Amino acid sequence: MDSLFSKMVKSGKITYFLDVKEAKNNTKYLTVTASQPSREEPKKFTKNSINVFSNSAEEFVGAVKQAKEELASPQAFSKTVKSGKMTYFVDTKEAKNNTKYVTVTASQPSKEDPKKFTRKRINIFDSAANDFLGALQEAVTHMK
Repeated sequence: MDSLFSKMVKSGKITYFLDVKEAKNNTKYLTVTASQPSREEPKKFTKNSINVFSNSAEEFVGAVKQAKEELASPQAFSKTVKSGKMTYFVDTKEAKNNTKYVTVTASQPSKEDPKKFTRKRINIFDSAANDFLGALQEAVTHMK
């Protein structure tokens, strides 16, 4: 499936890809992928992706924007965005080296066992937060 919009943001060893696509039912959605070198296998990459659906895109961007602004604060930030069966958790965290970052987790009921949840997470480090947020806002305008 071709993307209606694509943007790439590089930050150190991590590359973020933001792709707006259209589902078979003509609704648009955003796929955010974080790609980084694998720790286990040299010359391979680990990719983590989350999908953001159009009905929650604005609220999702708002939560990421708030989290980015809170990176300078000593307080932790946490916000939940619900969209149907999908729940997004947007949080600020602190690494062992005292740098702060935003983590976005998408959680939904597992297809194999509805009592369990499937979670996917991407981290957005402070050094990439401004560029990532700009690309995210640009992608969401293409979803409208």
